[in-house]
Amino acid sequence: MRLTLIRTGTLSICILMWLVFCQSALAQSIHPYRTPQAIELTTRLRADSSTSDTKLKLPLLDWIQTMHLRDQITVWLDRRIPNDIELDLSIPKEQSNQQVLELVASHIQSEIAYVDRYVALVPKGTAAAIQWAYWSLSSDPSHPSLRIAKKEGIQWSHGGQPQEIWKDFSKQFQLDALAKTTGLMEPPDRWRAGQFESTNGAAIATLLLAGFDQYLIWPSNGPPSIGNFSSDDPRLIGNPGGEFVGYRYTTEIQRIGKDHWQTWKSKWPKVSVTRVPASGPGKPDAWDILAPVDAHRELVEPLAPRTLPKSQPKTNNATSSNQPQGKTYTGRYRGEILNILQSLSKQLNLVLTPVEISNSLARQEVDVNFKDATLEELLDQLSQASGLKITLEGTSLVVEQADR
Repeated sequence: MRLTLIRTGTLSICILMWLVFCQSALAQSIHPYRTPQAIELTTRLRADSSTSDTKLKLPLLDWIQTMHLRDQITVWLDRRIPNDIELDLSIPKEQSNQQVLELVASHIQSEIAYVDRYVALVPKGTAAAIQWAYWSLSSDPSHPSLRIAKKEGIQWSHGGQPQEIWKDFSKQFQLDALAKTTGLMEPPDRWRAGQFESTNGAAIATLLLAGFDQYLIWPSNGPPSIGNFSSDDPRLIGNPGGEFVGYRYTTEIQRIGKDHWQTWKSKWPKVSVTRVPASGPGKPDAWDILAPVDAHRELVEPLAPRTLPKSQPKTNNATSSNQPQGKTYTGRYRGEILNILQSLSKQLNLVLTPVEISNSLARQEVDVNFKDATLEELLDQLSQASGLKITLEGTSLVVEQADR
């Protein structure tokens, strides 16, 4: 259940249309900011930042890599943002990860768009448009296939062309109709190595197209097409009231708490909230809320857990390093060393701990074959192939430059 483009000048008429629409709505898709991936991101964003009371003085891409490895927050850098920026800013005391991200975004003259599990650094004035595009694509009545999250996602090597990445995305998510869309991603471009994983098709399509001022339109009862953001569109001038979308909330309103509810309504005075009586015994009342996408995202923030559950390492037949005695490994690792180490750490229930490694080192390609190798031997092979020092320290997989 969703209402898309609504201009503030016609808000009263649209609210009436929205209420009529709600009376006939029986079901709706999951809230775009209540997917498991988005919930985890919200929890990680509110965590205390380890860079509080420090000075960030490093390349932007290295900082993005550090956020990914250390804080497990994935930052997507829009193609319109220069990637050769050198960060040089002081972080105040007692900052959350989200506050640090906002400081960095301001420092590089950009802003943040939240798209499922991704924090996108985008040009100023475009975040509202990108979040609207994602909401529209991940909600009814858009094509339901776009809401399916896949762990494996897609990845591409340095120099990949966006059009080819789009084709791979269409194939991987079995969205054949997307491969036939025309007029997208112009002019031709080449991208540095990257990937999308553990997210839905709506998020990938939104972020791939956003850098070209485009967005995907795909109704459930029709073919996909490409829309273009106009420079005079209210979504592109940072106007949070320029566009409203609707959602029917049920138990969420009671769970967020009275204080947050009142604070939220004070911040967003132009939103429309209509209470809908329970449809039957034992069923809760509902609230039909018409608001900007960012307001919907902020409304459900308190529903995310304060902390994430900690993984418990396996202890059966374990040595002091929590790895099974006599365990050997056979196989082949091929790809970016970062992706390989992430996969290995998850497989072995280890905490991946990078120590100031550069983006170029983390992104380099390796090809390692191993047979009947102990974990220490495997890590030694990966170290030799990558030029990194990769060691096992307790339950941590520590990665640092070899010459440290």
